Amino acid sequence: MKKVEVILSVLLIIIGLICLTMSGTMMIQQDFTAIFKTFVTICAWMGVPIILAGIVYLIIVKKRG
Repeated sequence: MKKVEVILSVLLIIIGLICLTMSGTMMIQQDFTAIFKTFVTICAWMGVPIILAGIVYLIIVKKRG
């Protein structure tokens, strides 16, 4: 992929995370700490499965090679 495509993809992911964070936070509280806490929680819930899938993939690749 070209640099422009990668930048656009990352930008869209970040915008989506921010929108998800704002909509999840504005229903409960409206201070910055709540927004930051919700953002970290969302990133953790997204990051854990990605890291686990990466570890499983690396284990499978090592067993084959």
